[in-house]
Amino acid sequence: MVNNEIELIRTVDMEKKDALIRRLVNAGISYLEKWEKVPFFKRHEYNGSKEVCVVFINDYQKELAFSILEEVEGGGEVPERKQKIKALRDDLDS
Repeated sequence: MVNNEIELIRTVDMEKKDALIRRLVNAGISYLEKWEKVPFFKRHEYNGSKEVCVVFINDYQKELAFSILEEVEGGGEVPERKQKIKALRDDLDS
């Protein structure tokens, strides 16, 4: 963990990313946005996109950030995604 940063989300959905960033800023949560190239054989995981946006937040703000992420993903969220978020939270807490 560099500078206590943890990964909040990887997405190619720019509407979701923009909504998440707006809410993080409104809540006073600092974030870091990085773009990573997706290897050819992993592009199926990101709907064929060549790049994925990765949003990092400070470890000390993770509870609020995860609740904001759940709100953003709440509109039409699949149960599998909720389980991934919960598993990620559990991993970070241990």
